[in-house]
Amino acid sequence: MFQNISESRIHMFSNVFAKKHILLYLVSFLLSMVGLGGEFSIFSISLLGACFASSVPALVIVFLSFIGNAICYGIGGALGYLLTALVLLITLFIFKPIYNEQERNEKIKIGKNVWISLFIIQIVKLAISGFTLYDILSGITISIIGVVFYKIFVNSMIVLQDFTTKRAFTIEEIIGASLLLSIAIGAFSQWNILGFNVKNILSILIVMVLGWKNGILVGTTAGVTIRSNSSE
Repeated sequence: MFQNISESRIHMFSNVFAKKHILLYLVSFLLSMVGLGGEFSIFSISLLGACFASSVPALVIVFLSFIGNAICYGIGGALGYLLTALVLLITLFIFKPIYNEQERNEKIKIGKNVWISLFIIQIVKLAISGFTLYDILSGITISIIGVVFYKIFVNSMIVLQDFTTKRAFTIEEIIGASLLLSIAIGAFSQWNILGFNVKNILSILIVMVLGWKNGILVGTTAGVTIRSNSSE
C-alpha cells in the first residue's frame, strides 16, 4: 500500500514538471502581466479555469501567475488574483461542474464558476469602496469577458502542450492558441531592442514557427489572428 502511495506521489510531481507543460507555464507567467486595466489580470483567472477544466496541473500556474500579477500590479494585484483563485476553487465544491466527454478539450464545464468567482470579487470590492450602477454593470462585463477567454483558452492549451508532437489541430484550436500567445507577448509591448519592438519580433517568430511546424494554412491563420489582435 505504501509503495502505491509513493508511486502515486512520484507520478503527480512528475506530471507537474512534465516537459509538455513548460511552454504553458511560460505563457501563464507572461499572461499574468497583461490585463484590461483592472487591479489584476483577468486573463490569468481565465487560464486557471481552463487548467481546471482540462485537467492540467494548476499548482505551478498559480505560483507563476501570482508572481506575474505582483510584478505588474503590485502586492494588491497579486492578493486579488490569489483571492479570486481561491473563490474559484471553493465554487467547484459548491456548484458541481458538468462533466464532458473525456476526448474533449474541456473535460468539465466550469464557465459559470469562473463568472461567479470574478463577479464575487468585483462586488466585494465595490461594497467596500462604494459603487454606482455603472460599477455593477462594469463588474458583470468583466466577469463575462473572463468567461469568454476561458472558453478560448481551454480549447487552445492542447496546441501548447502537444506542439512538439506531430498531430492535426483544428482551426478553432489554432486560432485560440494564436490569440493566447498574442495576448501573452503583450507583456513585451513596452520593450524595444535597437529600435525594434520585442512584441512585433515575437509575433513574427510565432507565425513562422507555427507555419513551419504545421503548414501554410496554420501559419496563415495564426498570422491573421495575431495581426488582428495586435492592430491598434
